Amino acid sequence: MKVLILTVLFSVFNFSFAETCHPVHFSVINMEYNESEEAFDISIKLFTDDLEKIIDYNNKTVLNLGKENQVKECNMLIDRYVKSNFVIVFDKKGVSKKLKQNKITVNNNDKATWIYYTLKSKKPHKVTVRNTLLNDLYNDQKNLFIFTCKKFQEAKKFEKNDTNLQFVVK
Repeated sequence: MKVLILTVLFSVFNFSFAETCHPVHFSVINMEYNESEEAFDISIKLFTDDLEKIIDYNNKTVLNLGKENQVKECNMLIDRYVKSNFVIVFDKKGVSKKLKQNKITVNNNDKATWIYYTLKSKKPHKVTVRNTLLNDLYNDQKNLFIFTCKKFQEAKKFEKNDTNLQFVVK
């Protein structure tokens, strides 16, 4: 329920600033365990212009997301950036490299890009997360992270000087 409320609030908040250059720098990551697949479904929502700026800054490549002249290797560039700035450790084993990118969706209505991943894994006991997405671009960047595994839920707002989270799944 918390996930639904936070997602709706972010969508409304995000939409209200969609017509202008947004004055807030915010992202949302939802990581939810799918028991039948024994995998985590991960969705990441970033403002498209911010994502394009950071990829251009790091790779000197203009992605043109959602346009006819979109760069062919954009998925690879985005994947590399996400995996280096969103690091997950389950029970002392790094699992971020095992993230399988499913698709990237550019939504022009709210000027956001959704990045979807799957992470095959049994339910972890101890989880460590480092989230520095877009911190190298904006000092006021906020990254909301929501983790759900069965009836357990943990949420955190990551900021520039607060990028780590560790918890035990009950």
